[in-house]
Amino acid sequence: MLMFVLLAGVRPVAAQSTDDLRKMLDANQAFALRDAVERGGDRVPAFFRGAVEESLNQVGAARRDLRRALDETARDSQEAFEADEMLGNLAFRNGQFQEALSWIERAHASKPDDADVNNMLPFFRALAEGSDMQVLELKASRLDCTKGLPVRINGKAVSYGFDTEANVSVIGVSDAKMLGLEVKHVATHLSEASGTAITGFDVAFAEDVVIGGLHLRNVPFAVLQDTGEPFVHVPVGERGLVGLQVLVAMKSIRWEPDKWFEFGAKARATGAPLRNVMFHGMTPIVRVTAAGKPLILSMDTGASDTDLNEGFAKALPQLVAAGRKEIRPITGMGGSNNYDSVLLGPVVFRVGGEDVTLKSPHVFPSHSVGKFDGNMGNDILKQAKVITLDFTDMELRLQ
Repeated sequence: MLMFVLLAGVRPVAAQSTDDLRKMLDANQAFALRDAVERGGDRVPAFFRGAVEESLNQVGAARRDLRRALDETARDSQEAFEADEMLGNLAFRNGQFQEALSWIERAHASKPDDADVNNMLPFFRALAEGSDMQVLELKASRLDCTKGLPVRINGKAVSYGFDTEANVSVIGVSDAKMLGLEVKHVATHLSEASGTAITGFDVAFAEDVVIGGLHLRNVPFAVLQDTGEPFVHVPVGERGLVGLQVLVAMKSIRWEPDKWFEFGAKARATGAPLRNVMFHGMTPIVRVTAAGKPLILSMDTGASDTDLNEGFAKALPQLVAAGRKEIRPITGMGGSNNYDSVLLGPVVFRVGGEDVTLKSPHVFPSHSVGKFDGNMGNDILKQAKVITLDFTDMELRLQ
């Protein structure tokens, strides 16, 4: 799992006024904000409409409303700073690196001491030195993924996993050398699950990437050492992860774990869309319930286990009080660290239209991955026969 975090997540309340919309945004209540904005329609200020549209990856509408908000507010206002960040997130998520840099530089000019923006700038500048990512062709495809996704990079075949919480695709040093990629060092750091930031890393562009019927140009990769997770035990030619920008370009993905993977075709779901997915910056977030309580989990196909955070403990204190205190490691690309945790009994989650039981999940009250109630891993997803993640209807569906 690999992530930068600029903006925030979610929990429902009902309200309509501008002050209430602001409170929702500040309190990371993205789904509640979406519902309130949709109820308010054209009466809602352009800034809040744009914030919701950006989180839904509605590119044209978000650009229109956020630019209108910038025209209507003072340049040094908090709203202008946030609109710049949102427009930067939107462009970055869709592979438009030149535009992303221009918005983040505007945000930096208005708040030069902001830590998140200062951390992002070197990475955005490195990506903007190359060309924007281009989708040359997208055809509906179904691929055998028993050994990973079959990918061709500059004409060479590799087999990679996919990670919804990787802001950009990731590759190990050995694979980058084998593929002949030119790397450039970036003096910044990446946040990751263990809490140990990866300080400084390389970035490389793959000029030509083909995955089934998807043909891309200028795909960026973060180049990481092979000495730790997730690549240390993986053969050369398999040391890579397809990240969010490529997955978004696929429009809709559907897979049976370790068997097949398809994309590009409209999801074959029955009934109305669940509308249970939004974006927090670069991270897909999913609305779920547990014991009748609404929760928000980040979605991380690169994680084996689901980790529950402080928000879960506050929402369901009775479950946590009945659990057993432990010390448990969290391992990520930066290494492994131990944290106080609480081992729970079985918890039933309603996820993607289905009930899924975690038999013994852990809560980490003092360590949170992101700004959510937990991070959903493959121990939830792989309980489904088929998983659909649709970036058009913005839904996660388990079958």
